[in-house]
Amino acid sequence: MKHSFLATLLCTCLPCSVTQGQTASSDTSTHAAAEVQLTGTLEQRMAIGGETTGWALRYGDKKRVEVQLPAEAFAWVKDGVAVSVSGVHGTKHYLERGDVPVFTVKKITQVVK
Repeated sequence: MKHSFLATLLCTCLPCSVTQGQTASSDTSTHAAAEVQLTGTLEQRMAIGGETTGWALRYGDKKRVEVQLPAEAFAWVKDGVAVSVSGVHGTKHYLERGDVPVFTVKKITQVVK
């Protein structure tokens, strides 16, 4: 009876701690960062193993940052479109790439050139 209680306790607690650890390490970190606005061109990105957000923003003097786009943007964004975005800078941890700077977009609008 004692052993079955311990087994049940371990089976219910262990998956919770594993799930929380995995989620925390893959989330974008935005520790109270100030919201900023950037204007640039979206570039679609691909990486072996999928360790990318899938999109980068080229802005300023040859600067580039990976961007985490909001779900509603996927209905109209495409490679090469000029956009204005507001959001926060943070980092995202990948297994092989480690910590990568990522801009989490809160608002995105298309810019007509």
